[in-house]
Amino acid sequence: MLGVMKKIMTGKEKELNVVPVDQETALAMRSDCREDVVDLDKEDLIIPRAKLLQALSPEVSDGDGKVGTIINSLTGEIVPEVFTPLFMFKSWIRFNPRSQADPAYDPNFGPGDIIWRSNEPQDAKVQAESKFGANGEKPLATTFMNFFCVFEGQVEPTIISFANTSYKTGKRLLSLYHFSQQNMFAKKYTLTSKKEVKDIGTYYVLAVNPAGDVTDDEYARYKTLWQNFSSKSRDIEVHQEEGVKEKEDDLGF
Repeated sequence: MLGVMKKIMTGKEKELNVVPVDQETALAMRSDCREDVVDLDKEDLIIPRAKLLQALSPEVSDGDGKVGTIINSLTGEIVPEVFTPLFMFKSWIRFNPRSQADPAYDPNFGPGDIIWRSNEPQDAKVQAESKFGANGEKPLATTFMNFFCVFEGQVEPTIISFANTSYKTGKRLLSLYHFSQQNMFAKKYTLTSKKEVKDIGTYYVLAVNPAGDVTDDEYARYKTLWQNFSSKSRDIEVHQEEGVKEKEDDLGF
């Protein structure tokens, strides 16, 4: 383990025991000779996402999290600033409107609940509900641009998703990759947040900027990850917190 990351904890998590810092080296040494490896499919793995904390995020409202912080949704740790994307895939979620007066409100679900989700571009629901209407009507479903990434100094992959107000940042990252004329995992980028003040209120959005080339060792490792996961992008399960009703406003986009 290359370092100890700060963890944003909710009230309940504060009651749990935390691994002392002086045990980190011992834990890292044990991982060198694993004997408990099981036969598993990549589809069995849950990939954490980089979660941008907003005012309604449980880590802020129920814990000591700070608005604008970006954390690993699975571990609660603050993610490093530098990352490398390996590949991109899209997903779609239809959220129930907050207001029951909204014509699109589905009484079979609660306000803000997820009605359906899909990683399949040809899904009938995606085709019917993810596009603007003939007269400019807003899509019923939200489109997410997901980048399968590795943060600097970490081994495990993380998903960075861009949607709604951060979607243009995802398009910027995709464009930077396209015009580099190199494999996506050949370049590093920084992931930060910036505050936006609009009529609808104050919130944070994701920001991305170039940060140079990866090393030869990193390139080889990322290429292996790309080979193992890119063909299975439609089967990737992105982490969702148990016991938390995930709503559009809480996703941190």
